Amino acid sequence: MVALLNPPYRRDEGIKLWLVFYTMAMFSFVTVYTAMNLYIQSNAFIDNRISLRGSDTSGPFNYQYFIRATALGLIPSVMFNLNNWLADGLLVSSLFDAALTCPGIQCLLRS
Repeated sequence: MVALLNPPYRRDEGIKLWLVFYTMAMFSFVTVYTAMNLYIQSNAFIDNRISLRGSDTSGPFNYQYFIRATALGLIPSVMFNLNNWLADGLLVSSLFDAALTCPGIQCLLRS
């Protein structure tokens, strides 16, 4: 965040707040994803290692199968997809910005 807010070689440009908020959103999404996944793994492998809901199968994989349709199971999937969407958007937006760095006919003649 320090590099975003105070870059050493800034060319008389202000702080790009959209990039700061974008980075904060991406770190928040990946933090929620990681925390929820670790919580699910802890519950599955430590707390629920014995059979769940009277089924014959037992263990962590059975627990993860039963909770994947609940809010606890959906939150990591949603956060992962949102973070990937933001990362893809950042890559695509930089592609469009690169085309605008050399305006005029001279750029077309160089390539």
